[in-house]
Amino acid sequence: MKGYNQKRTRKRTCDDSTKNQHGKSCKGEPLEDEETRFRDVCKHVTKVFIDLPDYYHAGTTADLWMGVRQGSIQCKTTRPTWDAPDSGAGRYWRNGYGCSNTFDSTKKVDVYLYSDSSNDVYVTKMGARIGSVDKTWYSSGSYTAIDEDEKNGWYTTTS
Repeated sequence: MKGYNQKRTRKRTCDDSTKNQHGKSCKGEPLEDEETRFRDVCKHVTKVFIDLPDYYHAGTTADLWMGVRQGSIQCKTTRPTWDAPDSGAGRYWRNGYGCSNTFDSTKKVDVYLYSDSSNDVYVTKMGARIGSVDKTWYSSGSYTAIDEDEKNGWYTTTS
């Protein structure tokens, strides 16, 4: 398991007027409690996905693969992750093979859809599943046309 330790300190004030329901004073009790919890948030990319709209030219003949980045940590799925996705509208899930780094599942990630062709793919949303948490980027219009040299780049997910 990968993660980090989260330390929490609770401080209380006490005087003899503060008594519990049994009449016991807190005088002489510890006024500071410290707790450390292990936060298991570092997870692998288990799946990646793209959503294609219901447009005749939404699919592509290109090979596509995805990059995932969080801060200085990044990886790419195996090429091709999608081999000419063109089966109509909907979500195209693939395993995150090739992406061996771990990411904090509680934070946003950036995704990059790589293409080997100038044949656009129309994407309404795309993202990655980090552990069991889906991280999704949404197109600002009805779709975004992405190919090897246009509108490709890092897109930040909303969660």
